[in-house]
Parts: sequence; structure tokens; C-alpha cells
Amino acid sequence: MTDHDPDEPVDAELLLEDLAADLVSERRHEPLLTRLFAAEPGVWHDLDALAEGLPLVRDRLAELDAQPIHVSWIDLPTSIHGDGYCTITFFCERGHLYRMALYDRGRLDRSRGRPRPPRPPGRLLN
Repeated sequence: MTDHDPDEPVDAELLLEDLAADLVSERRHEPLLTRLFAAEPGVWHDLDALAEGLPLVRDRLAELDAQPIHVSWIDLPTSIHGDGYCTITFFCERGHLYRMALYDRGRLDRSRGRPRPPRPPGRLLN
């Protein structure tokens, strides 16, 4: 979690930005991502419902009074990074706040010991 100066006001936009970044980057939140990817792509899902039984995520959601927060994902079949990438979008209608993240869905497979699919030939990435 990103630390904030307690003397500085924290707005909902910053809280949503931090929450989205943490959910897609911290291994401890993989159960939520597993649930999200089991849900239908391209459809809005309630983040609070996906976080059922996940107290770490629920605590973070409690920081945001702007619920509900919706989340959706779609595959990016032509990603320059190769197969398995998708976008995850977090949206809070109150305040019209949103954050989008690029995510390697193969990351979850690798964390469970499954190998990553090979990269397409002929692509150089920095």
C-alpha cells in the first residue's frame, strides 16, 4: 500500500489510484484477480462482491466512501507484449473516477508454477 502523509488530505481519486495499483501489483491480492478473471470479460462486476471474504481488500474499500466501485477486464489479443495481456478498468460512478491497468494474466499461472506462453517471434521489447 502506498503510504501517505497523515497531515495531507487524501482525496478519492488518489485512493482509487492506489487501490487499483495495489490490486494488480501485489501478490497478496491474487485471489481477487483470480475471481475477476473467472467472471465474464467485458462486463462490469462489483468490486465489493468480488472481495467477499478478502479482508485486506475490504479494508481498502472501506477507505473509499465512493462505493460502489465496478471493475471489468478484456483481453488484448494484439498486445505488443505478447499473449495473455489484458486491461483491467476500475470505475466509480460517484465522482466519475476510473483507473485502467495493463495486466499479464499469465502472471497468475506463473505464480502457480505454470509456464508463460512463448512470446511471438520477431518482437523486441525494451
